[in-house]
Amino acid sequence: MSSVVSSPPFLHALTKLEFHSVIERVVRYTSSTPGRALVQAIKPSADRQNIEEELHLVSEVKTLLTSEGELPLDGIKDVSVSLKKLQIENHFLSAQELLAVASTLRTARSLRTFLLKRRQQAPALALLIGEMWHDAVLEYNITDAIDEAGRLRDDASKELRAVRNGLIEAADQLRRQLIIIMNRVAGKEFLQEEIITTRDGRMVIPVKVEHKNKVPGFIHSTSLSGATVYVEPAETLELNNTLRELQLREERETERILRTLSQQVQEHRDELARTLATLARIDCITAKAKYAIEVVGSRPVISDKHVIRLVGARHPVLLQRHGREDVVPLDVEVGKETTTLVITGPNAGGKSVAMKTVGLLSLCVQAGLHIPVAAESEFPIFDDILVDIGDEQSIENDLSTFSSHLIRLKEILERASETTLVLIDEIGAGTDPAEGGALAAVVLESLTAHRAPTIATTHHGTLKAFAHETPGMANASLEFDQTSLRPTYRFRMGTPGSSYALELAERIGLSRQLIVQARAHLGEERSRLEHLLLQLELKTQEYERQLNESTKERRQLQQLLATYEERLAELRKEVQVIKKKAKDEANEILLQARATVERVVKEIREQAASSHVVRSAKEQLRSLREELRTRDVQVSEPQTDNVLLQKGDTVRLKGGTEVGEIQELRKHDATVVWKHGTLKVRRTELEKVDQEGRTSMLTPSLDGYNPKPKAEIDLRGMYGDEAVQAIQHIIDEAVVANLHRVDIIHGKGTGALRKRVAEFLKTSPVVKSFRLGEWNEGGSGVTVVELGD
Repeated sequence: MSSVVSSPPFLHALTKLEFHSVIERVVRYTSSTPGRALVQAIKPSADRQNIEEELHLVSEVKTLLTSEGELPLDGIKDVSVSLKKLQIENHFLSAQELLAVASTLRTARSLRTFLLKRRQQAPALALLIGEMWHDAVLEYNITDAIDEAGRLRDDASKELRAVRNGLIEAADQLRRQLIIIMNRVAGKEFLQEEIITTRDGRMVIPVKVEHKNKVPGFIHSTSLSGATVYVEPAETLELNNTLRELQLREERETERILRTLSQQVQEHRDELARTLATLARIDCITAKAKYAIEVVGSRPVISDKHVIRLVGARHPVLLQRHGREDVVPLDVEVGKETTTLVITGPNAGGKSVAMKTVGLLSLCVQAGLHIPVAAESEFPIFDDILVDIGDEQSIENDLSTFSSHLIRLKEILERASETTLVLIDEIGAGTDPAEGGALAAVVLESLTAHRAPTIATTHHGTLKAFAHETPGMANASLEFDQTSLRPTYRFRMGTPGSSYALELAERIGLSRQLIVQARAHLGEERSRLEHLLLQLELKTQEYERQLNESTKERRQLQQLLATYEERLAELRKEVQVIKKKAKDEANEILLQARATVERVVKEIREQAASSHVVRSAKEQLRSLREELRTRDVQVSEPQTDNVLLQKGDTVRLKGGTEVGEIQELRKHDATVVWKHGTLKVRRTELEKVDQEGRTSMLTPSLDGYNPKPKAEIDLRGMYGDEAVQAIQHIIDEAVVANLHRVDIIHGKGTGALRKRVAEFLKTSPVVKSFRLGEWNEGGSGVTVVELGD
């Protein structure tokens, strides 16, 4: 059995990892005193279900905040003390205390309505309203009797209204009587001041002390200087008595009303206490959600395994001090093959911060907080986080720094297990380096054997080799720029770090001779190890730079290939469109041909032609229709003669411009070396080019495609020579098809294009005549051409 007096879980870690700084930040987002108290009492839990529920509730509130805005939480008052007072016999609440109860009830009503309307967005949060009680009658009774200033309204009761009206009338009458008395004695200079004041609830006038016997009445008090006495004139005695009696009646009626309202609150004291607790919890959850939005926090995965994996993690306190852009994210994993992680490197390089980040974020997760990490980060549930961080020297117990560390290490070893996270800063420091390193090694070995997830920082060079050679342990470091000798704070898994002590000393100008002597004192083996570490880090940084460049180039090539494939798909789609358009045009020609033949048949019939002539014309129509139907317009896609592709050929992607060389050929694929890397491509996607980049593939064919002659052409937008070529082409097709008329649309405009058309038509041997179109043919914007036989 352990001899250590067990402290509450997480107690030491909460202090050393600055958990209070996070809580202070969350407190700023609370809306009420009860909510603030609940946040200040937040502690990590080891109950997985409670943690999951809390994280889920925070997620729901965060969604509501980003989509709906603020939750209606203003108006929650801390009525817990008032509710306790009601347990005292004959005690009643003040008007202000009752008003606080009404305000809390109003907030509960508003929040209940708000959440019921959004129960689909926040179902778990909506369930909490079952714990909230609301009585509209009680809320109304309080606010109907008490105004916003906490004063009973005149119409709180008939008696109170009557008494207050009487008070006003009696006070006015008394004041008028006193004014008459003051006017009477003022001329005799008996008064100190011509004012009416109050003493012991009765109206009096200030009289000079030497004339106190000259004003009949009762002396109530004397001024501090003794120069003035306050006299109630005998003439106003009855009026003062009446006023005082009305004041007492007002006090009794006020107390009666407050007692009645307090009794109504007393009847629902337990429900109100439960409602207040629920409102405080929702306020606490809302504060957590607002904090999560501030730090761009995520809900991590709660893992069943004893593995902690951080992706893009940032230290919450550093975020508060420096902002997101200035805090380098951390990626680290502990618990699978690596149970113990040893972080080495120079001072001020970020070792301790990286270790504390893991610990503090674990505390935050188990306290139900979203944290600044990527959502794929994983955390197990720890029963405790055992830490040895900082100077724990105790003068009172006569303990040195090293002794206090030993005691703490002893406690950690006795309590460590798979369900505890262990964090040790500068393990083995504070004593002889050789002995401290040896002690650190056995402590880490023991923790590894107990499968306790452990992160330790150190300067001991021997631990670097030890961590490398021991199963379950691994090295890590924070990158250090060897050029500037400044930390970059980028975490490097699997690589030990150098302390850079001699390099830093040399940089700040320490004598070269002293540096050489220091290296000699290090010893050849130690010096070689440090040199190797420096070289390793230098090469690693160079490899990472090259890897980043290669990754960038490969990404660019993949994007380029995706663009080529997209363009190729578009080309294929265009080919299909062309096919369909050609078929549609053929069908249109068929319809026109049918209409023409039918018209001819009709003319033949009208001219009393023989029946066999009609049948012959229809048979010709049927034959023409069948011919056009069977002639499917074929527009072949460009195809590379793949048989001709050979290793070493210069090729490019169809539709592209970048040229590559075939490195390897397979049945369907080819491996091509491009400018930015090597890529495997389908052979059908390639076209062979000569060394200068010109395509050397077969000319795309239009097999089976027979264009149909058109009887009309639109030249608008063309220039002179271009228009002449188009006219020549359509006239040639019309002659072949035995057409006798062609319409040329050139538009009206300036008339230049029409003039050029006319000049050409005059020179054509096949043009019989031409003229401008009639009004129903397009007018002067069209030239109608008649062709010869």
